[in-house]
Amino acid sequence: MPIAPDPILKAANDTVAWACVYIRNQTLREGTPTKLVNDMMEAIHAVPQMVTNWRDDALHDIRIHFGCFHPERWPGSPDLVAFFEQRLSQYSSST
Repeated sequence: MPIAPDPILKAANDTVAWACVYIRNQTLREGTPTKLVNDMMEAIHAVPQMVTNWRDDALHDIRIHFGCFHPERWPGSPDLVAFFEQRLSQYSSST
């Protein structure tokens, strides 16, 4: 199967990496809710496979997955959709 176009691949990778760093840092805090970790992992777990097994509708699915993490539920947490869109715009304009 083909790989995602470069701007999408880079933006998705950056977003997943940022989410992992955020969660890693949260787990260093005493009392981090398991639900926070689970919500983040639910939002990102399938994205690496989506970008390495590219389909025409995968961009829509990536946005849906990132949108499954609701930052308003977790004050101070990242907005994965906004971050992804910002990076996608950045990488798309640099090609």
